[in-house]
Amino acid sequence: MRSRDSENSDGFIREVDEAVRQDRWLAVWNQYSAYIVGAALAVIVGTAAGVGWQNYQASQRAANAKALADATALLQEKPAEAADAFEALAGNVGGGMAVVARLRAAEAEKQAGDTEAKLAVLESLAGSGDAGAVYQRLASLLALQESLGAADADAMIGDLDQAATPDNPWRASLIELKAVAQMKAGRTEEARATLETLLADQNTPGNLQRRASELLNALGGPLEEENQTVSQNSADEAVDDAAALKDEPEQ
Repeated sequence: MRSRDSENSDGFIREVDEAVRQDRWLAVWNQYSAYIVGAALAVIVGTAAGVGWQNYQASQRAANAKALADATALLQEKPAEAADAFEALAGNVGGGMAVVARLRAAEAEKQAGDTEAKLAVLESLAGSGDAGAVYQRLASLLALQESLGAADADAMIGDLDQAATPDNPWRASLIELKAVAQMKAGRTEEARATLETLLADQNTPGNLQRRASELLNALGGPLEEENQTVSQNSADEAVDDAAALKDEPEQ
């Protein structure tokens, strides 16, 4: 067994070690206390700021969603006021919310009977660097669609050809619109060829394929079938003519 003196000695050593550690901690604290407190405050402030910013963002999202809902509620009865409300919202927000607000503003202008204002909104969105390329091209498509009735058909066809690049996600819709413009210009065979191109493209969405097929049938069906029919009729006529000549009496 250990003696009482040994136990007292061990206890004394532990007390000395603890005192030494406390002295060292006090020395460190006295030298670096300002930095330690500053770092702790920075963590606390940073955390509080992060939580505060998240709360602010949530509050802003809720306010923006309410503003969008309020503007939408005006759309049926007061479209002109709705257009102003959508434009105001678009000016206060960014990203997808701003794009949606501008598109709804264009819709409201149309409902208010102001086609020129709708075109102005769409053209502004099409040229906006704040909107993504897909939304810029969508706005351009909608602007072309809106101006089809009043625009020169030949000029419209040129604009559509220029816009319907392979990398344009709205290419199929632009080609469909081109066929309509060709019909408007009286270029029916070209419209049929354009619709055939649309139907042959595997990337054409199903709803557009159905519309293109219906429109093509209304125009007389595919050109290839018509050409085959004409060729067959010509061949039949040639056979009939040959038979008739054979049956004629010799002079």
